[in-house]
Amino acid sequence: MGWSQEKLGERANLHPTYVGGIERGERNVSLDNLSKLASAFRLSLAELLRLPNGKPSERHSMESSIMMLLRKQDRRTLEFILKLIKVFDEWVTSEKGQQGKN
Repeated sequence: MGWSQEKLGERANLHPTYVGGIERGERNVSLDNLSKLASAFRLSLAELLRLPNGKPSERHSMESSIMMLLRKQDRRTLEFILKLIKVFDEWVTSEKGQQGKN
């Protein structure tokens, strides 16, 4: 998200020094504080903790990046992006169909 530790601490209602300790792996995090961090990122606790096969895949990383960008958008922008993705999906599907005919 490009946030400082201070910004994340403010959004999660946690002290920035504590956030820094978590980032450096020096602090154990309670479930309650994990929940606060998830909320700050507008994620569910499950989304925050999900690591397929123990480490994020390249695809999972891309999907997470897309979701983080989308979460910052307002409803009108999301509606536009949804329409754009649907048009793109139709185009990709038709292109694959055309390649199958050649």
